[in-house]
Amino acid sequence: MSDFSIPHLPPVRFVDSVLYADESRAEVKISFDTLPSLAMLVEAATQSSSGIKDDEGGEKMGFLVSLKDVKLLKEISSKEYTVLVELIHKIDNFKSLLFAIMDKKQKIAEGNFSITVQ
Repeated sequence: MSDFSIPHLPPVRFVDSVLYADESRAEVKISFDTLPSLAMLVEAATQSSSGIKDDEGGEKMGFLVSLKDVKLLKEISSKEYTVLVELIHKIDNFKSLLFAIMDKKQKIAEGNFSITVQ
């Protein structure tokens, strides 16, 4: 869990490890104690955005500002998934991102979210 400098603790910390990351994308392994709800998957996606490499460095606190086009595409049947998150726009401390929750190669959920970073 050292890949993430977020304040979340179990049972609401869903990120496990960064599988891949660069300045605009991250692929993150997530897991849950129980079958997750769509809201838990979205929270895991927002936590996963902290895996994107940031050249500014240091610990920062992010806050979810908006959600858009969030869709559950398949039945939730596992406690472990991979999140693909991609930075679309960044203006100062405001970021807009796309996410996809993957079960192997099958997309389970997708959407957009915006965060502001302190």
